[in-house]
Amino acid sequence: MANSKYDVVIVGAGVTGTALAYVLADFSNVKSIAIIEKNDGVAQVNSHPLNNAQTSHDGSTETNYNLEHALQVQKAAKLLRSYVVKRGVPKLYKITNRMVLGVGWKEVHQLESRFREFSPHYPDLRLVGPRELAEIEPGVMLGRKPDQPIIALVSDRGFAINYKLLAECLLKDAVRSGKQVDSFFSTKVESIRRAGQAYEVTTDSMKLEAKVVVFAAGSYSLLFAQKLGYAKHLAILPVAGSFYSSGEFLKGKVYRVQIEGMPFAAIHGDPDVLNQKDTRFGPTTKPLPLMERHHYETLPDFLRLPLASFRGLLSLVRLIHRRKLYGYISKNTLYDLPWIGPRMFLKEARTIVPSIKHSDLRLRRGVGGIRPQIFNLKTGDLEMGDSSIVGDKIIFNTTPSPGASICLANAVRDAQIVTGFLGSDYRFDPKEVEEALSEATV
Repeated sequence: MANSKYDVVIVGAGVTGTALAYVLADFSNVKSIAIIEKNDGVAQVNSHPLNNAQTSHDGSTETNYNLEHALQVQKAAKLLRSYVVKRGVPKLYKITNRMVLGVGWKEVHQLESRFREFSPHYPDLRLVGPRELAEIEPGVMLGRKPDQPIIALVSDRGFAINYKLLAECLLKDAVRSGKQVDSFFSTKVESIRRAGQAYEVTTDSMKLEAKVVVFAAGSYSLLFAQKLGYAKHLAILPVAGSFYSSGEFLKGKVYRVQIEGMPFAAIHGDPDVLNQKDTRFGPTTKPLPLMERHHYETLPDFLRLPLASFRGLLSLVRLIHRRKLYGYISKNTLYDLPWIGPRMFLKEARTIVPSIKHSDLRLRRGVGGIRPQIFNLKTGDLEMGDSSIVGDKIIFNTTPSPGASICLANAVRDAQIVTGFLGSDYRFDPKEVEEALSEATV
């Protein structure tokens, strides 16, 4: 076994882990960084374009965000968008129309009210009716009843991002910094323990010593946190998302108004960044007892988390009962079944594209990720958005949605914490990151 010492070890090479490596390497005086990834390359799990919505969320069309939350996400989104524009790599991103669609008088009034509140902060946002909708997205209006109330909040500055390619760019930039940035792929972390003032990270092939450790490994971040005694009151509710493919129906991203009282987003439709002629609809959402989608060998690890305990299962049943989720979960589970799935899902897809037929819909097999939704067993409720646990010279990030959209902002946050852990000889100024990316026009 090799033994190596690093200032910082990052576990996980998705966009969260690679963003932190980039920020530390380029904008701090951290001297040595190691990234450990159990897969054979970056962004093979939830950052892979087949497993996520490929969206850069900015808060404007996410109707489950209030203005305060939206503006926080907007600031983070601008940082990421500046990076991808300045990087200028082909197929890394696409600027596209992005909208939230309101159908029926209740949703129309909701979007009108949202526009009045949000438009002073989002100059790219406009409110459009049926006539302009037919010009922007013909598929949204084709076949729709003429008397159906419909309206949309639209931005022509929406971003679709290939997050796998983003992670590759971030890691390349970290390596180009000239610092010691070592990547260990196909390497699985088996254990971690304190060794004096440092941490000893044992993998299946070597041991590394680190002054600071950052986990950016989705559901596994919480598993390792609890092994070290942190956040025993938290559990993971793994929410699996599936997508349907169809023909060339949409030009940009079309989201729906959030379902009131529902902790998960309504489905959306958009062209796949990997194939613009394929309109995807989804994600469907269903609980699945796995740490990673389609990897059934991760079931034993899930069973080690508190949700699999009697207390956890009882809390989950109470949550489902209180939020009236029985029907929602059953319906989303059926969406993944052959024959009946497309026919049931058709109703959802037709709220966006009325002319679509069930024969147009094809469930994407073997794709779709798992959102590691944090479940607080003390409160008995879900904790929405980004989640980070800070311990003694160690950080654990689970980063569910909108984690990818705010990965650089999270990296700036974590870089401040990391350099603080390392001591007064280490420096990091967040303003340097903002200034370095400020030249890019978004």
